[in-house]
Amino acid sequence: MKIKIKLESLENILNLSNSFCTIPIIMDKSMMFGAYGVDLNMSEYIWYQLPEECKNKIYNYKEHTIKAMIITLTNISAYSVSLSEHEKFKEPITMEEFYKDFSENKKIERFLCECDFPYSNMSIYFQNLGEIYAEFELEDWVCYEKEAKEEWKLKEIERRKVREIYKSESISLEKMEEEQERFLIFIRNVYRTGKLSEEYFERFFSTYPLILRHLDAEELVLIEKNAEELGIEISDNIKYDIGYSLTNTQTEIMTEEEKEAIEEIRKKWNLKKVYED
Repeated sequence: MKIKIKLESLENILNLSNSFCTIPIIMDKSMMFGAYGVDLNMSEYIWYQLPEECKNKIYNYKEHTIKAMIITLTNISAYSVSLSEHEKFKEPITMEEFYKDFSENKKIERFLCECDFPYSNMSIYFQNLGEIYAEFELEDWVCYEKEAKEEWKLKEIERRKVREIYKSESISLEKMEEEQERFLIFIRNVYRTGKLSEEYFERFFSTYPLILRHLDAEELVLIEKNAEELGIEISDNIKYDIGYSLTNTQTEIMTEEEKEAIEEIRKKWNLKKVYED
């Protein structure tokens, strides 16, 4: 069950200082960001907004933690977001803006938190003239004992550090080229069978997009057919890139069977209009 509540303010309602938040998205004078592991201070104002199913679940909770939520602030008149304390930052990175309706007489709210990615410290200042909403799933409303919450926080910090190291390594060009060479050897071993395994797709996704330039028309046809047979979802951006590759291969000498197979793929993925000659 999805729950959406209106907040009077963020201060003293949500404890964001002990949570992980994503970098805010600013659009049409609204600020939106995700927050993980947010402690909520229950109030009558919030309680009366909750559906009965939610009240029944949390009635005996002593502490309230939302594992994941989306926070939206409407009609903001100013904001400043700053990231700091990251090994790759020589100095804090800040983005800020003041709008015409900024008021020097209205309070500017501020909170500090840990940025979800890149893992760093983040401070957010804002002045909003509109509303504040929090959205989350009922199943994400939990009650942690203090020790359990601290243990969860330590695990989440470690997970983010490991994830950041992995992401940094995974985009290394040298690493991609090494993996690509191993993948090409793997291709030659399975190519004769005319059938691709789940292991093939794992390697394909790990070396995408550099691997695309090494695939011919027959290989691209096999990817589409075997992905469907194995129930593997191909994302739209990869479909479009494959569609572009198929268009290029059609300028080469191919058999009628290959041409028909390529046209079938383009129709299945609705790529014909985009890549039509």
